[in-house]
Formats: sequence, C-alpha cells, structure tokens
Amino acid sequence: MEVIKSIKIAKWVETLILISVFINSYIFFRSPFEGYFHYLIFLFFIPLFALKYGYPKYLVKLFSWFIAVGMVFVFSGKYPLFDFIKVFGGMFLSFTFYHYVIRYYQFNISQLFSVYLKWSYVAAIIGVIQLISYKIGFVYGYNYRWIFNKWGVNEGGIFGIRINSVFSEPSGLAAALAPAVFVAVYNLVHKKSFVISKHASIIIIITYIISSSSTAYIGLLLIFILVSMSIKFRYLIVGLIVGGIFFVSFYRISDDFKFRVDSSVALWVHQNYSIQNTNTSSFVLYNNVHVAMESFKEYPLFGTGLGSYKAAYQKHSLTKNVEIVAYDFEFNSTDGNSLFVRMLVELGLVGVGLFFLLIIRGFIYLRVEEEFAEYKIISQAILILILLNLMRQGNYFLNGFPLFILIYYYNWKQYREALKEKEKSIVNE
Repeated sequence: MEVIKSIKIAKWVETLILISVFINSYIFFRSPFEGYFHYLIFLFFIPLFALKYGYPKYLVKLFSWFIAVGMVFVFSGKYPLFDFIKVFGGMFLSFTFYHYVIRYYQFNISQLFSVYLKWSYVAAIIGVIQLISYKIGFVYGYNYRWIFNKWGVNEGGIFGIRINSVFSEPSGLAAALAPAVFVAVYNLVHKKSFVISKHASIIIIITYIISSSSTAYIGLLLIFILVSMSIKFRYLIVGLIVGGIFFVSFYRISDDFKFRVDSSVALWVHQNYSIQNTNTSSFVLYNNVHVAMESFKEYPLFGTGLGSYKAAYQKHSLTKNVEIVAYDFEFNSTDGNSLFVRMLVELGLVGVGLFFLLIIRGFIYLRVEEEFAEYKIISQAILILILLNLMRQGNYFLNGFPLFILIYYYNWKQYREALKEKEKSIVNE
C-alpha cells in the first residue's frame, strides 16, 4: 500500500491520548456518576482542538438525533433527565475528543493504530509481570490497588489469578487488547512483523490467555477463524479446529471458564434458575437479554433514548420476579453487560441497524492485494473488538471505544479511496 508519511506528534499529547484509552481503572468519584481520569483529558483538549478545527457536522447530526429521541421519553416520564444527560454527556465528550484525535493525526490511521499496538505490548508485559509477582508473592507487583482505585485482584483462572494488567477487570483487558491479539496471531501465522515483533506478539497472546477471561477465549476463537480464512477459504476448517481445541482446553483447565459455560447452558437451554446459575456473569447476560427483548417489544423502532436502560431493567428484570429468581441482586443494571443489548433498548432497530450497516460496509474482507493488506489487518483487528463489546461490554465509551469505531470507518474510507486511485492510474496508463 502507499506509505503515508508519519505525522510528528508531541509525546506528551500522545501519552495523554493513549492514557484515555488504556487507563480507566482510576476514578475521582463514584456519584452522581463515575468521574474517570480521562474526562479531565477530554475537557482540557476539546476546547483547544475546537478552536483549531471547528466542530464536525456529522457529529451535530448524530447528537441531534440522540437528543430528539431522548427528550421524547424523558418528558413523557419514562426515565429521569439526569440519566440521559449522564450518558449523552459521556458520548458527546468521547466522540468529540476522538474525532479531534483523528484530525490531530491528520487522518493517518496507520500511525495511530501502530501507537495503540505498542501500548498494548506494554500492557501485556505488565500482565506477565502481574502473574510472576503473584507466583513469587510480591504483592505490589500483582495488586495495583495502590495505584488504581477502580481495580481489583481476580483470583481463580488457570494460574490462581485472572490477569487484568492496568484494566479494571479481565474482560476489560480482553476487549481492549483484542485488536493487538489479532495482529499478534496474524504475525505468527503469516510469519510477518506488522508493527510488533514476533517476541512482542507472543507476549501479547500469553497475556490474553492468562487473563482467564471467557471474553478473551471467545475473542481467540474469532481471531483464529478470521486469520485462517485470510490464507485460503479451506483453512477455515483448520481455524475452527484450532479454535475448538483451544476452547475445549480452556474448558478443562480453567474452573472459572468451565463454570461459566456450564451455567450458561443451564440458563439458556434448561432455564435453570438455581443459585449456582443465577449468581454468575452468565445470568447477568441472560437476564439483560430478557430485559432488552421485553423493552424492544414495546419500543422497537427508536428505542427509549440514551441512558434509559436502567428504567427498562427496573421494569423487566427477572430478579424482580421472586417466583422465578429468589435472589434480589443487580449487576449491570445500567449498561446491560452487552453493547448490543443496551443499544437494542436505547437506540432501537434504527440505531442498531445503522451501527451494523457501518460494521458490514467497513469490513474489508478476506483477500486484498498485498499493497492494501494493512487496511485489511486494521479492519479485521478492530472488528474483533467491536464484536466483543457487542457481546460482553455495555459501555459506549469505555477504553476509547469511539476511537476504534472512528478508526474502523476512516480505515475503510481510505481503502476505498486507494482503490479508486489505483483504478485511475491503470486507466491512464
């Protein structure tokens, strides 16, 4: 592909940008909303960027739609105004800031993605250090509560501790590092060194595995399928077999993963609401899917507005029905534990449809010419992150999710432009 000249970026600016993506395990306060450190970064940079670049029209249109739908339901008494403001404010700050980040990098998606990969490698190294520290009993090396206040030690997993590195929990690591793991697997399978070395690729994969996160294992299965299909279509079978072997292996050696699989089968197949099944993350997802489907039946087209999920949960949660579930506990009552679930409630069929249209159109499929390979790698790597968030992460803007959505879109747009330029050059020859 055409080599885009690297943009000179101030290191302190780049550091703050990447902190907003990787460090979400420290908050200043929990009420009336969680005050993350990255909000300070947003508030510092957005006015400066706005003076330099102006405000993008497409975000005005997007936010106008959010306001219109939200206000209809807020003023009809469906949910509190503050719930809308809280979520809309986070969405506004995040998308605005990360749009400006793309502008600041002069739309050099390749350079921005490369910086993300290098930071992912550092996070992976910290993950390995965390495991080694746990095994030798060095508390400060594996328990980072002395640095982060929204962070915890997660015991269990394959090695006695579920690794989460700088992230608040293993599932957060699983989603945030997914694109880097895709690149790592791609490098090893294709014997490449795309941005990161073979050594770095191995470290990243090791950290992903020792996270003992079911989300990470699902991510690995998806990655093996995509990477194997990119060689030849018949290798899809190989990818499925390898992914299946990993899945069965993790099921056998990780009690936590086995417990989640077993409880999921009990819930989804047998509707078994016994305590061992309803006191797990499997039930959290099961319950929130139930909430989403019930709310969707009432408001299928546009949903009920940003921030309304909590109201839907309070109305439809199975935990409110003591005849079904005798244990009154609430987990992920505001975010659905799944972005797809939350979007179905808050944005309806229109919002979900538009989001999936973006995913489908922006996906660069299996075979492209070698000069365009980088576009494909970036597209497929970020697709894994998007899919994992849709399945098991209900926050619209955690760990820089809007940045990855924008990278995904602009990567596709630049790929289409590059194809057109090549076609023109061929015609002119």
